[in-house]
Amino acid sequence: MTARVLASNPHHADAQHVEDPLVAALAGFKLDPARSYTAQVHSQLQEAIVRGVLPPRTALSEATISKLIDVSRTPVREALAQLADEQMVLIYRQVGTIVAPVRMSLLEEGRFVRSTLECASHVQLAQTITPAQLNEFGQIVARQRDAVASGEIDRFSELDELMHRRLFEFAGREHVWAMLEPIKRQFDRVRWLLLGHVAGHAERALKEHEQMLAQMASRDVAGLGASVAAHINHITAHLTALREHAPASYFAD
Repeated sequence: MTARVLASNPHHADAQHVEDPLVAALAGFKLDPARSYTAQVHSQLQEAIVRGVLPPRTALSEATISKLIDVSRTPVREALAQLADEQMVLIYRQVGTIVAPVRMSLLEEGRFVRSTLECASHVQLAQTITPAQLNEFGQIVARQRDAVASGEIDRFSELDELMHRRLFEFAGREHVWAMLEPIKRQFDRVRWLLLGHVAGHAERALKEHEQMLAQMASRDVAGLGASVAAHINHITAHLTALREHAPASYFAD
């Protein structure tokens, strides 16, 4: 038995089969005939799972997805298999596919990897960052401030992702960020939930970004290392509050 195909689960019948989340997840999605259909379907579904548009335990019907985007079932099946390998969905033999819950062990793994690598990279970057890079960092934080002020949580999250990616690129470590992306998927799912359900999370994150910017500009290596670690670790610290708002089925182990 492969890691992505599970034995038939009698509790799967309890999973609510709702097509509306799929309609929302695929609304406006158009396949580009010049690119791999499997890759495009995978990317669209992955983003919808990370952002919570497709919540845990949502049934994912190959037939429904194929119909909604007007494509054969083969690229849909291949995309779901990839998502299963990434532990984003669960495939039950002879039963069907559902969005996987957030696994606490994978969340902790993502937190550890991000905290370790970001602290090391950003502390080193503080010693070499250029005025132009500092200016771009500041512009991203200013746009985040505008997004928080206008209540654009989705926009803030996108800018948050951009900021962390660009800091790795400033340090010449774009490949490290690419390596991090699959590891931090569960982490990203929780970050989106926190922004949407835990009051003040975006405001707190913005203040931490502002502090990191100031410490980077002043070459405060020790302070920056502590701030980056605290920034990453706050997600797990807020899990208790999050689990009071999110359905119990959202998490596992």
